[in-house]
Amino acid sequence: MSFSLILRKLLTLLSFGTALMMGQCSWAELLVDRSIVIFEDGQTREDVKVLNNSPEDKLYVSVEGYRVVDPGTEDEIYEPLKDNLQPSFVATPGKLVVQPDSSNIVRLLSLAPAADEERIYRINFLPIARPLALDEIEPGGEKGVKPALEILLAYQVLAIVLPVDPAPSVDMKRTGKSVVFSNAGNANYLLTNGQQCDPDDQEVCSGLPNKRIYPGNTFNVALPYDGPFSYTVRSYDGNMSKQFE
Repeated sequence: MSFSLILRKLLTLLSFGTALMMGQCSWAELLVDRSIVIFEDGQTREDVKVLNNSPEDKLYVSVEGYRVVDPGTEDEIYEPLKDNLQPSFVATPGKLVVQPDSSNIVRLLSLAPAADEERIYRINFLPIARPLALDEIEPGGEKGVKPALEILLAYQVLAIVLPVDPAPSVDMKRTGKSVVFSNAGNANYLLTNGQQCDPDDQEVCSGLPNKRIYPGNTFNVALPYDGPFSYTVRSYDGNMSKQFE
């Protein structure tokens, strides 16, 4: 199993675990003010605000950045930014403490010039119950660093560094009730709010799956009916409601 697949499953489990734990524990609560950050027109810096909703407990957060290779495909890989001696992107600081009812800033820096195609990064915000604690390894032994980590909740921020001349290409081919979207452009687009109604009864409608389509991606949609359908197409420069035949 690939590292990126394991990481995505871990984040899913963490989110699920959080839903179970929030009613049982009084740990500091992490919030972030943005889920998607877009760098455009040569922009090099964006900030994400990390908030602690607890009135009593400090919040300890680890920040981990990844370059996403082949995003949206079966070959998608997360490359840790910390393993790169000359990273194209940085999330700093890597660790922070947020006081009760307070907030701190994590700065995202795009260090490489914009390329011909967009670059995709994922930044994980991983709260822990307490920092590393000094403890005895064993009675009478030397003092050492004992990891005392307990992950409570994880957030992931998507960072998109747009190319010099961003141009997503919304391409659709349809055969009966089978639809294939593709993107031959150099920037992603997002399909959302998809819907198709029964041609014989316009009050009977079905939702269609959402999907972010990166350059070179394809996305298959199985329609419930033979009639037209619609999506809201979102790109870096706004939203467009579009009817497809």
